[in-house]
Parts: sequence; structure tokens; C-alpha cells
Amino acid sequence: MLHQFVQPRVLWAPRDPGWWIAITFILGSVLFCLGAILPFTRGLSTAMTNVVYLVGSSLYLVGAFIQFIQGRRMKINHRDDTSAMRHLANKNSRAAGIQAIGALLFQTSMTGAFIRSLSIAQQEKIIWVPDLFGALCFLIASWMFFTLRYPIQHRQDNGRGARELAMMNIVGSAFFVMSAFGAYIVPLTDQAIYPRIANLGTLAGALLFLLSSIPGLPAKPSASTRATPPKGA
Repeated sequence: MLHQFVQPRVLWAPRDPGWWIAITFILGSVLFCLGAILPFTRGLSTAMTNVVYLVGSSLYLVGAFIQFIQGRRMKINHRDDTSAMRHLANKNSRAAGIQAIGALLFQTSMTGAFIRSLSIAQQEKIIWVPDLFGALCFLIASWMFFTLRYPIQHRQDNGRGARELAMMNIVGSAFFVMSAFGAYIVPLTDQAIYPRIANLGTLAGALLFLLSSIPGLPAKPSASTRATPPKGA
């Protein structure tokens, strides 16, 4: 799997939908990592952390919806069996749809964090519950991607390599779930039950999503590929 991380990648390819999926998840994960680190930095307000999380969840949302739209259009390992391709593309779309719902719940949770007049009960309904169910949606979607025989959430011809990346997302999603439980607001205290676990879970989950998203960037063509003349030339 390591070769997928050392292979040169195209960093700017806005005409490629796959690039948009990868880059939004990469940047969203970077911001989630930053959001998990900021609480340990002195002199920064909670509002700044909330802004970072909100932008990160917005990027996740954009990437998840692009992935959902593109799921039915992607070819699977150049197979000739169109019915199999259609079936697997539909499974991919369902997984991407669940992931998009999770991203939307994250967005709801991050937006609710800006409302200062919420009671503890309202915080649980508007912030904590969407955060937990968003993480669970990510976990379910990641498992569905993993169970595909030919995972197509990344542009890999090797099904095993793609499943290894999907497994990283499963573990990352589990960390997001752990983070959500750590962020539970204790009644009468207005404080998270385990704030360190919440931050560390978010950091670990975002790092795994960051790593698993890098191979989604288009690979740079090798010198031999560029030097090969087109057929019929």
C-alpha cells in the first residue's frame, strides 16, 4: 500500500471530478486536524476553532456530494461486464449517499456550535446528536466501500489496495465516533465529559482520512507513458 503514497500526484486538475473529491477530503481533514489541535493552544477563542471545523465540514460535504454524483459514472477496473459495473456503481452511490448524509450532519453540528443561547438539552439535540450520527454514517459508508469487490472510491486498479484505503476510513470513522462520545455534554455542567478524548479522536480520525484521500489525486504519467507515441502515428 505504501507505493500509493510515494507515487507522484497531480496537485491541480480542476477538470477531473476525482481530483475534487480527493482535494476536498484532504483539505477538510487538514482543517479537522487543526481544529483538534487549537484547543491546546493558548490565546485562541472557541469561535476560531468552530470556524475551522465549519469550513472543514463544508469541504467534506462538497466532496461527499461530488462522490455521490460521480459514483454511477465511474468505470470499475475496466471490466467489460456492464451489468456488474452498474451493480457495483449503484452500491458505491449508496455508500457515497450515506457518507453525504454524514457530512451534512457534521455541517449541522458545526453550524449549531455558533448559537450561543442554546440550553444543554438543545446543545445535545443540535450539536451532539448530529455529530454522533454523522460519525456513524461515515463508519457505515466506509464499511460499505470496503465490502465492494472493486472499490471505486479511489482511482486504483488494484482492488486490494483500494480496500486497504477503505479500511483506513473505517478506523478513522471509529475514531470520529469515539470523539463524539467524548464530546457528550454533561447535564448541569455545560462541559464535555471527556474533552481530551473528543479532540484526540477527531485528530486521529482526520489523519486517517487525510492519508486515505491522498491516493485519490490523479497520478502523474510516467516518463515512459509520455514518451509512448499514439497508435497509428
